[in-house]
Amino acid sequence: MTFSLTVDATKFRMHLRSILADYKSTDVKLVPVIKGNGYGFTREILAKETNLLGLNRLAVATVWELSEALAKFSGEIVVLEPFNTADRSAVEQWSKILIDNSSRVILTLSNLDFAAARAAGASLIYLEGLTSLRRFGISKSEFSGIDQSKLGTLSVMGLSLHLPIADSQKPTGATAEVSSDVDSNKLSGKLSEIWEWLGSYHEVASTHNFPMHLSLSHVSITEIETLKVMCARYNYKVSFDLRLGTSLWLGAPDALCVRGTILEIHELTSAPHVGYQQVSTSGHSRLIVVSGGTSHGVALAAPIPKSNFRKRGVAIAEGFAQAFGKVRSPFSVHGHNLVFAEPPHMHVSLLWANDLSLKIGDELICNVRNTTTVFDQVLGLD
Repeated sequence: MTFSLTVDATKFRMHLRSILADYKSTDVKLVPVIKGNGYGFTREILAKETNLLGLNRLAVATVWELSEALAKFSGEIVVLEPFNTADRSAVEQWSKILIDNSSRVILTLSNLDFAAARAAGASLIYLEGLTSLRRFGISKSEFSGIDQSKLGTLSVMGLSLHLPIADSQKPTGATAEVSSDVDSNKLSGKLSEIWEWLGSYHEVASTHNFPMHLSLSHVSITEIETLKVMCARYNYKVSFDLRLGTSLWLGAPDALCVRGTILEIHELTSAPHVGYQQVSTSGHSRLIVVSGGTSHGVALAAPIPKSNFRKRGVAIAEGFAQAFGKVRSPFSVHGHNLVFAEPPHMHVSLLWANDLSLKIGDELICNVRNTTTVFDQVLGLD
C-alpha cells in the first residue's frame, strides 16, 4: 500500500539554486523553513538539502522539531514559535535541548520576559514585533521600554516580523514621504508596516547597540529592494534575511509527482453494494482500490478562503455534487479525476473506474496539498 512522492532531483535542485542566486544577487540572506511535515518531503530531507545549498541557518516551527534539525543540519537553527512560559511542556523541552546547543539555537521572544528565556538556557534571541497578522509579538509601545540590564547574557540577533500573505493595508503617508524616489506601484501596506517597525527598532537598536538586522517572512525580493532604497535615504544600515518555505520547496511543481498504486480491481456485476457504508453500485461497472488514504492526507486540505466569485461558484457546485454522492477524488487517469465510491479509508481509497484499460499495478497520479500529506516514501533525492 505504497503512496509515493517522486522528485526529479535535477529540476528540483535547479529551482533551489535559482532562488538562492536571486537572494545572493540582492545581498539578502535566505533562511529555508523546514517546519511541520517538511512540505511533504520530511524535515530530515529538507535539512540535508539546506546543507547541500551551503547555507548556515534554517528555521523550524517549534521546539519539538529542534532535535531532528540539530542532528541533520550543521548550522544555526531559528525556532519561529515564540518561547512561552504558559506552555510548560515546551519549556521543559527547551531546557533539555539548550544544555548542549545554546550556541546554535536562536530562540524567538514575543514578550520581554528575558529572565525566563535565560532560565531555559537561551543565549541567542530574536525579538518578534507584533504585526497585522496578530498572532505573536511585542507591541511598539512595549518595545520602546526595553531594559537592557534585564537581558543579562542574552544576545539579541535582530528584529523578527511575521507578516500576512495578503496585503490588505494601504501605504501610509509616512511611507510615501520617505519613498518619493520609489515607483509608487512598488509601495504596499507591508512596506509601510515594516518601515514603521524599522523606525521603532532603529531607535532601540541605537540605544542598546543591537544589530540592525531584520528577519522577515512573506516579503518579496522586490519589496526588499524598495525597502533598501528607503533605508538609504535615512542612512539606515540594515541587513535582511527572508524566511522561505512554500515557494522554495514547492516552487517547482513540475519536479514533483505523487502516485498511488492500484491494488485491486473488482467487477461489479454481482455486487449491489460496496464499502464500509455499503453504497449502491448502480451505474458503475468497476471498483478500484488504490493506495493512499486519510493517514496520508488524501482528501484533506487546509481551508482556503474563496476569494472571488468563480472560486465560490466552484465550491457551491462541489457541495451539490457531494450531496448526490459524486465526490471527485484527487486521483486521475488521463487528466480526469476519478470519483470516490465513499470517503477514503485510512490507507486506501475506493474509486469508481469504468475505464477497462486500468489494471492492477498501474499507478495513478494524485493531486495533493503537500503541507498536509505524509508519503510512505520520497524517491529521487538520495
